Amino acid sequence: MILFRHAVCGQTPLMHGKKVLIVDDSQVDLRMLSLKLDANGYEVLRVEDGATAVNVARREKPDLILLDISFPPEVVESGGVLWDSFLILSWLRRLEEAKDIPVILVSGKDRAQTEPRALQAGAACYFQKPVNCDDLLKAIQHQLNGSTKGCRPKKRILMVDDEGDWRFVARSCLEDAGFEVVTAKDLTEALKRLATTRPDGIVLDLNLAGENGLLVMELLKEKHPGIPILIYTGYQHDEQAVQQMLRQGARKYLRKGSMTELCNTLRSMVN
Repeated sequence: MILFRHAVCGQTPLMHGKKVLIVDDSQVDLRMLSLKLDANGYEVLRVEDGATAVNVARREKPDLILLDISFPPEVVESGGVLWDSFLILSWLRRLEEAKDIPVILVSGKDRAQTEPRALQAGAACYFQKPVNCDDLLKAIQHQLNGSTKGCRPKKRILMVDDEGDWRFVARSCLEDAGFEVVTAKDLTEALKRLATTRPDGIVLDLNLAGENGLLVMELLKEKHPGIPILIYTGYQHDEQAVQQMLRQGARKYLRKGSMTELCNTLRSMVN
């Protein structure tokens, strides 16, 4: 497998002399991350399979490694070894030349299942695809400075509400509180958003124009069962009705009102 090396010419690097190895079978992801890191002054090495990753890490001694979790069969079986990111990480931790290199894992798989395993295996931190490049750059810089601060990416929230003004206000408040927010006005838009990004939690209005919020919740949970849903409504419900919603699959129930209460409820739900 070919080793690709990138460096920016004629640019004053922000992290002079820092070398990052990217291990990913996706040419699109490799190019996107390489360009972003190049633009910020890093020297970038990139490889597409596990065997090459281990050899390059030992030979080049990068300052940090970005490691994809999943590899297709033709890449996994390279060199006669069933490589995946956890095996790569295990080998890196055994090598004297690479055992102390911080590794950031990136994945398009279900976060709830893969992040704990990644951190337990020795990853410095974990990012969900599609990656927010600005957050990733902050995490890389913190790792190279010897700090774990900022390593954990922002929690992503999908807000489904048919009131445009409320979506705008809530989005602004949640972003100020440190969340990444995407919005949708109805079920169709919500499903489009979920097709391209996986949120850590969903805020769902009960009274969507022309749609029953509880039926929307059931459909969302059927298609994306691992994502917790917060029912968020301006209507008053008695305790019996609230408990019924929780039994139907809502993780939390909250009356519309205080933005501080919304932020605190989401933190308890997605952290």
